[in-house]
Amino acid sequence: MTVYKEIEISVSNDYVATKGLQPYFNREIRIAIGNNDQDDYKNVIKYIIDYILESKPVISENQNIGYYSWLLQFRIDNQNYYDLYEINRDGSNFNKGCDTAISAIRSQSEICAKQNLTPLFPNFNQMIVISDGVYEGKDIEGIRYDSPEHMSGWWLITDDYDDNISSLKTVHFYHVIFRRPDILKYLALPFGYRFQLENNSVEITKDEDE
Repeated sequence: MTVYKEIEISVSNDYVATKGLQPYFNREIRIAIGNNDQDDYKNVIKYIIDYILESKPVISENQNIGYYSWLLQFRIDNQNYYDLYEINRDGSNFNKGCDTAISAIRSQSEICAKQNLTPLFPNFNQMIVISDGVYEGKDIEGIRYDSPEHMSGWWLITDDYDDNISSLKTVHFYHVIFRRPDILKYLALPFGYRFQLENNSVEITKDEDE
């Protein structure tokens, strides 16, 4: 058992669960254990604990919560618990557990660690600027600029871009990652960095314009 901010986190054969959150919103939280280490699920639980203790939200059935760059959902499968579900990779449904979320955040963190950078995770509901060709799977140059809170800062450009800024589209982050899961791992690079994806090879550099 682990104690985090006076909340117990316990591990059984099937779940990682809390004890002590019920006074804050009438139920405990549990996560179905999948293919990851216990500590990965505990880290998700700690994130939720922080959210609840700091924001004191009113939680209801099927309510969504962002987990860094992924989306989770509270569901009642047992009257004593909110079970965590997650959006699947193409956005078509929610699945029990959070293995995809853990994998997504790990891959983003690993890319940043290789560059000796601290991840700056985009929010699931932030916006991204894209050119034609992004949804179609073309090679991408991505540049991240310091931006207002509702924007991720990312501009994703392909060879289809005709230098006409009016042809660019501002879309939700989640629309891009559902269509282009291959670039999700690069999108926690901080402001001032860019990546060039070409022929399945990637180069990451600091933006010379910064």
